Amino acid sequence: MEQAHQPARRTYAFAWSEHRNPEREQATLRVWMGAVVLLAYGVFAWLRPSHDAFLTTRLVALYVSYGAITLLIVSRMSAPSVARLTVTTIADQTILGLALAAGGATALPLLWVMFWFLIGSGCRYGKRTLAVSCATALIIVTAMAVWQPWWHENLPAAIGLALSVLGASVYLSVLVDRLGNANRDLARQASTDPLTGLSNRYALERVVDRAMNAPEANGDHATALLLIDLDGFKEVNDTYGHAVGDLLLQAFADSLAKRMRKSDTIARLGGDEFVVLAHQMRDRDAVLSVADNIHSALGEITSVQERPVSVSASIGACLLSSAASAHQTGMTAVLRAADRAMYRAKSLGEGKTVFAETRDFEIS
Repeated sequence: MEQAHQPARRTYAFAWSEHRNPEREQATLRVWMGAVVLLAYGVFAWLRPSHDAFLTTRLVALYVSYGAITLLIVSRMSAPSVARLTVTTIADQTILGLALAAGGATALPLLWVMFWFLIGSGCRYGKRTLAVSCATALIIVTAMAVWQPWWHENLPAAIGLALSVLGASVYLSVLVDRLGNANRDLARQASTDPLTGLSNRYALERVVDRAMNAPEANGDHATALLLIDLDGFKEVNDTYGHAVGDLLLQAFADSLAKRMRKSDTIARLGGDEFVVLAHQMRDRDAVLSVADNIHSALGEITSVQERPVSVSASIGACLLSSAASAHQTGMTAVLRAADRAMYRAKSLGEGKTVFAETRDFEIS
């Protein structure tokens, strides 16, 4: 199906997240690092047997068992749980506190573990979990200073430990904020076209993959990819220079962002090629309406810096469901089909839109 078109400007949104499993990572560390500490205390208790050494060793063994249980639970769970995270965060510091209280001076080498828990909680899960870990540690230190003989007799050491925990937690909280902002900035830069501020090819590929794997991908409300090539853009560059050409691309991108739905994705592939990924398209008429909006957007750009310009668009439209029907997956196949449709649109004259057909998915 072929049509001439006019409007378009679109805004797009992308979301990307790399899926790690920090709960599994932390549970694994509980087992392995706990096992190392257990071995060390086991050797110490064997070489210098004492009630405190054996009791500390037993509590470290309890922690390793707890770590193995959490690893088993997390491995069987498909989604994170705030309640589970809160319980394990409190349990980490509590079991350590029991070992410190039971072992007295013999357990002092375990103090580094308290800070390891703080760092792990903050860096993996953020400030809320860090606050839970810090609060639990402070309660434990206070309780030891009041009731545990060694810590009661060495109250300055308990106060110093409490202040160290509090200071480390405040510093980690600030650091987590800064790292979070830096990571968000890097994520934006990695997925944003620097000239227009639209999504780049990398970000678009992630959105297309999600759309193709979504349950509604082959339903009544499908997703369409519209590949846009600007006709007449080369003449603008040749006549006025690349600086004016860049301003034209920026003006087109801004117009798309204003015209398109926020649920859709707008991207620049490079040069004068843009993509609109339109969701919830009932049929081809709905896709053509989006294409008309794109053509209209270009029709409104008649000058750049008081220099007259005349630019139109050739659009190749591809329903993602068509790619699935052709047993093709991924953005490469969809873009290839849309590109072939776009060149057919270009051959028909300015301002045309052509849909990709099954044959466009064939690799030649």
